[in-house]
Amino acid sequence: MRRTGIIVAGIVALALIAAFTVNAMAQDTSTTDGKPVRTISVSSTATVKATPDEAVVGFGVSSQNADSAAAFAQNAKDMQAVLDALDASGIAEKDIQTLNVSLSQRTIDRGKPTQHTVFVASNSIEVTIHDLTAIGTTIDAAVAAGADSVKGVRFQLSDPDTIRTDALTQAVEGAREKADALAAAAGEQVVSVVTIDENSYRQPDYALGYDQKALMYAAAAPALTPIVAPDSLEASVTVSVVWEIT
Repeated sequence: MRRTGIIVAGIVALALIAAFTVNAMAQDTSTTDGKPVRTISVSSTATVKATPDEAVVGFGVSSQNADSAAAFAQNAKDMQAVLDALDASGIAEKDIQTLNVSLSQRTIDRGKPTQHTVFVASNSIEVTIHDLTAIGTTIDAAVAAGADSVKGVRFQLSDPDTIRTDALTQAVEGAREKADALAAAAGEQVVSVVTIDENSYRQPDYALGYDQKALMYAAAAPALTPIVAPDSLEASVTVSVVWEIT
């Protein structure tokens, strides 16, 4: 029994040694001549600007009635009026997206003799506007048609991938410049990339909020709701790069 135990212990020890050897080989960062790879690690952030070419606006319609079906039917009618107004303003159907449709109960005059319950139906949409000069008129048309909520304006790019690629390119170029400067100061030279990672990315959009009452007043008045788009949007990328040096 003792001899058997010694043999088993020996086999286990050999297995552990083999596993350790394989793991060590997998993590080996030495060059072909057996010398360890020497590296420089740097991070770089690049910010790129671009002119926005579209805006996104949210509109909502709510309707209430003592009867749930009547509230829902009225809400559908009111939202259709808003959609018709948007269509007349030149907004394509593909640029309109439903965000939420809901039906809930609300208690009016709670605790009073006149307390009663009504049903509230709500419908909200998100609209993408490609003509930035038409944002104000589009908002006015929707509110005049029955929209009772406007959820700000968000300016964005129709093709955000291009600006992201530009930012990534500049960030990596900046990382190479830093690595070259560090290597030269140490009397060395950058050879190649060992690893590269994108640490963070900030989307190129700009949100603008508005006073709901001001919007509704502007829609009813002869003057149009003034909307001024930002000159540019910024996208920023931070990368971390490990460079091999000689």
